[in-house]
Amino acid sequence: MISCTFHPMSRPTLFLIDGSSQMYRAYHAFRGKGLSNQEGQTTHAVYVFVTMLRKLIADHKPAYIAASFDLAGPTFRDQIVDDYKANRVAMPDDLAEQINWVHQACEALGVPIVTAEGYEADDVIGTLAKRAAAEGFEVAIVSIDKDFFQLVRDGVRVYDPREDGAWFDASGVVDKFGVQPPQVTDVLALVGDTSDNVAGVPGIGKKGATDLITQYGSLDALLEKAGELKPKQRDALVTHRAAALQSRELVTIRTDVPIEVDFDALKYRGGSRERCYELFSRLAFRTLVNEYAPTADSIEKDYAFVRTVGELEGLIADLRAAGEFALRVIPSEPSAMRASIVGVAFSTRDRQARYIPVGHEGSDGGKDLLSGASAPLQLDRHTALERLRPLLEDPSIRKIG
Repeated sequence: MISCTFHPMSRPTLFLIDGSSQMYRAYHAFRGKGLSNQEGQTTHAVYVFVTMLRKLIADHKPAYIAASFDLAGPTFRDQIVDDYKANRVAMPDDLAEQINWVHQACEALGVPIVTAEGYEADDVIGTLAKRAAAEGFEVAIVSIDKDFFQLVRDGVRVYDPREDGAWFDASGVVDKFGVQPPQVTDVLALVGDTSDNVAGVPGIGKKGATDLITQYGSLDALLEKAGELKPKQRDALVTHRAAALQSRELVTIRTDVPIEVDFDALKYRGGSRERCYELFSRLAFRTLVNEYAPTADSIEKDYAFVRTVGELEGLIADLRAAGEFALRVIPSEPSAMRASIVGVAFSTRDRQARYIPVGHEGSDGGKDLLSGASAPLQLDRHTALERLRPLLEDPSIRKIG
């Protein structure tokens, strides 16, 4: 594969993922393999997309990252051409059903999604790339779409994640596409794209378009000097001049989408283990479920002492609101005949507890049972128990001993 060699610079790198094209690629790459969840819903596009995204993050450890997806509804290009993309085959139902899961996967893995009404994902990425490069970022556009070659410039590269990956700078674009990045739209305008209803100029293919733009430098210069061409090309360009200019407008990625850009919000802070586990469980991705399963270290715990009257009243209110709670009385010694109450522990859910120390010996209130540090003064036993009595005697609240 022809490409440039990518050498990370000292500038922070922002990875911009062309989510829509990657999702389509994922759908077709694994189609027919029968991957589905417990409800029988097809999930293979999500699985391949997640695999790509996890590999990208693991391999490149991005400092900043975002993904963009096409939104449903018309864009400004539909105002230029009424039947823009009318020839495209409708999205398969089993892919449409996976879009929301792909979005959830991005968010669970810590990848923000940026979109804009009335614009395609390409335009959002183009705008982010231009602004980020101006702010001093090294930008990597993750896509297999050749249209993004037009955005390549100093500080902006295109990364094709297929196989071992390929990086394209300006020289890589010339090697791969045949022209400089600023000339890409001119070639695309001449060639056209039937699936998107981009007319182009009939009779001029990719090689012919590349040769013409290389020779004349731009579409405008080519149209200006169309009379110098052989009759067939001359007549095609003269007849379809307006179509060529309109086609260039359609294939040009916008870099001025009116969106607020907060690059700090695009800083990669890692994914949520809990959200990944929950999502991958619903999708029945067994290997990923095992990988993201909660561990003792990852489980959040919510333990705290109650040492003031205000904290005690707050706890009582919470316990009443819960409607039921577990409690444990901590005795001073095993013998029930001689023991006094040292403390009372309450819990309303797993890995959550509140402990009221009332009988620890020592002027410092004893040792903190959670951290091992010296605990501050504790509540008076009589005061604490009297305030707890109405709660403990309330028959409408279930107690679990």
